[in-house]
Amino acid sequence: MDGWCCGVVVFARDEEKVIKECLKSLRRQTAKLFLVVVNDGSVDKTGETASKCADAVVDLPRHEESWAGRSELAGVVNAGFDVLKERNVAYVMISGADAVYPPNYVEEVTNRMKSDGVVLASGVAEGEISRSLSPRGCGRIMNAEWFKSVRFEYPQNYGFEVYPVYKALSQGKKVAVFQDLKFRLSRETRLSKQKSYLWGKGMKALNYWWLYAFGRAVLTGLRHPVAGYLMLKGYLSKVSLYDDIREFVHDFQKKTFFKRLREVLF
Repeated sequence: MDGWCCGVVVFARDEEKVIKECLKSLRRQTAKLFLVVVNDGSVDKTGETASKCADAVVDLPRHEESWAGRSELAGVVNAGFDVLKERNVAYVMISGADAVYPPNYVEEVTNRMKSDGVVLASGVAEGEISRSLSPRGCGRIMNAEWFKSVRFEYPQNYGFEVYPVYKALSQGKKVAVFQDLKFRLSRETRLSKQKSYLWGKGMKALNYWWLYAFGRAVLTGLRHPVAGYLMLKGYLSKVSLYDDIREFVHDFQKKTFFKRLREVLF
C-alpha cells in the first residue's frame, strides 16, 4: 500500500523556463504527493528538469501544433492519469507547468473537501475571479474514488475540463472553489483567438443553453470583440455532444441564467 495523499499530473510542452519552480512548489507541499509529469513532446530541457523532481515522467511524441484548448489535450492529461491508476491515492490533482503553489495548498484543499463532502475543488490563481461552481482546470483536485466512478480519465472532446464539473453536479455531488486559497501563475492567462473559438466549441459540446452561450459571447465581445465573435462561431459549429449530461446542463444553465438576471434586476 503506497499511501500517497494525492497524485499530481503536471502536463508540460517546452516549459523549461517555468516548470522547475512549479515542481519545487509541489515538492514542498505538506501533503504526501506522487508527482507525474507528462512531457508532451518537448524539444527543450523540460523532460530533463522533470526527471530530477518527479516520481514518474511520461514522454509523448512530438506534434507540431499546440493542443491548448483542443480535445487532444485530454489525451495528454490522461497519460498521467494512467500512471496514477496503479497507485493508491486518495485525491488527484491537475496542474499546468506555470503554476506555483503555497506549501499548504494540497493539504488545505483536501481537508476542506473531506470536511464538506466535496468531490472536485480548486483554489484561485492570483488576480483572477472564479465563480463558486467553476473550479479551475489548473490547481484542480478531485476525489479519487469519485473520479474512478467516471472512468478516471478526461473525455477526449471539447470542453473536457468542464465536463467533470457538470458530471458531479448531475449526480448531486458537491464542487467548490475556495476563494481564499491562492496560487501564482508564472505567466498571465490570456484570451487568444484560438482559445475563444475552442471555448465556443466546448460550450456546444456541453450543450450550453443557447441564450446562456450567446450571453457569454456578448459579454466577452464587449471587452474583446473578435474573441466574442469567435466564441459564438465555435458554439455554432458541429461537435459531438456529451449525451450523459446533455439535459442536465441545458436545464442547469437556464436556472443559472434567470437567477443572475433576477440578481441584476433586483
